[in-house]
Amino acid sequence: MHTVYLVDDDKIVLDDFMRRRDSFLAGGFRICGCETNPIDALAEIREKRPSAVFSDLKMPELTGIGMLEALRCDALPPPHFVIISAYNEFEDVRRFFSHYRGFDYILKPVSDRDLSELLIRLSARIDKLSPVVRVKAETPSRELNEILKHLTEYPSMNHTLENLGALFSINPNTVCNLFAKHLNTTFIAYLKVIRLKRASELLRTTNITVKSVGISCGYPNYFYFTRLFTKTFGKTPTEYREMGAR
Repeated sequence: MHTVYLVDDDKIVLDDFMRRRDSFLAGGFRICGCETNPIDALAEIREKRPSAVFSDLKMPELTGIGMLEALRCDALPPPHFVIISAYNEFEDVRRFFSHYRGFDYILKPVSDRDLSELLIRLSARIDKLSPVVRVKAETPSRELNEILKHLTEYPSMNHTLENLGALFSINPNTVCNLFAKHLNTTFIAYLKVIRLKRASELLRTTNITVKSVGISCGYPNYFYFTRLFTKTFGKTPTEYREMGAR
């Protein structure tokens, strides 16, 4: 599992991230530390060498970009950097990406969906894997096999690590670790693959509306489903269906 360090001079923001530890775990990340003082954070990051850092953009004494610049001067490769900010400041963002090759930039308040999507992409970047993984019918783990069967049979349900843990009498952290150990991916990434695979099958073999396909695969928001499907397959659901009909 990857590690992530959180830096923000606003303790409320850090507390909000810490309350969402399960979202980080589901995305394949364990929070290894947090700090409101960027100078102290820099020292801890150098000591702990996390896989990624989530840092506020504007902080007294040292900005998020200044922290990244300092880490890039070290002998070891810097962690992957995600800048978080309440302000959409174009020049700073442009410099972050073009000069420092930062991973991503996210605006406060950070929604659960934005956080989950970012963690999936970040984990894939670190692993140098595609976020789309192959679906497996069986693994060496009986518990994980039962979970995979349940996810495949009921893709439209609101699946969470907590719900699966309660259903199969397993600690949610154990569920997360099973996906990492046996499938080299995260629960959220694998669930997305199952859902989109089912969506592609429905588009090829049925005439139900695209909106209904999304709902039956766990994506009640039509626009989100269409954007996610297009990003994965390179075609909109309608284009994908028409391609299969020819």
